[in-house]
Amino acid sequence: MSIRKVRKIQRSLRHAGAVLTLVVMSGAAASAQAGTLTDLAFISNGGSYINNTIVDGTTSPLAFTQPSLGAAFLNAADSTVALGFGAYFAYAFAGFGQHAGSGSLSGKRDGVSFSTAVAFPSDLSLTGTFLTYTFGDGETISLGTTGLIADRIRIVADGNGLVPDGATDAIYRFNYASATPVPEPSTVALLLAGLGLVTLMKRRRS
Repeated sequence: MSIRKVRKIQRSLRHAGAVLTLVVMSGAAASAQAGTLTDLAFISNGGSYINNTIVDGTTSPLAFTQPSLGAAFLNAADSTVALGFGAYFAYAFAGFGQHAGSGSLSGKRDGVSFSTAVAFPSDLSLTGTFLTYTFGDGETISLGTTGLIADRIRIVADGNGLVPDGATDAIYRFNYASATPVPEPSTVALLLAGLGLVTLMKRRRS
């Protein structure tokens, strides 16, 4: 085989490899677009204990920060919040008004309501995940205890509650995670076509 033909085959293989890389990357990117969580609420004690991020003038705030003690609130001044994929600290009540036993986690993902039952642990000194909720497309929300407490919120409505009141609050770990990327059928077809091209080029080279 002439040097010219070898170089031509090498260029074809490099091109096929670049195409395969772009196909895989585009499929993963399409599957990893983050949704947005809003109107989040922790509810327990038969519906009488409520922490949420909804402006309703009656319920206490559910406050979110990055997962480090003392981090600034991600909530707006009125206590609303919009969360993308990531790990967060969620502040709700400890002691008086503490969520324990049967309850629920609810909210909206991209404007569509969701709700799931929760068994809130009564012992906040423990650490571990006590809820994993999976959406139909594979995205997940998980909720767990951190063993941490801090005074960050108080029992008044909406943004007026985003201040200390002298009582400790529970710090939960809240995670919103993307689904494992699954290529679309068209992406799989392109991938197989690219693999076939690579195989053909290798056969010609040999």
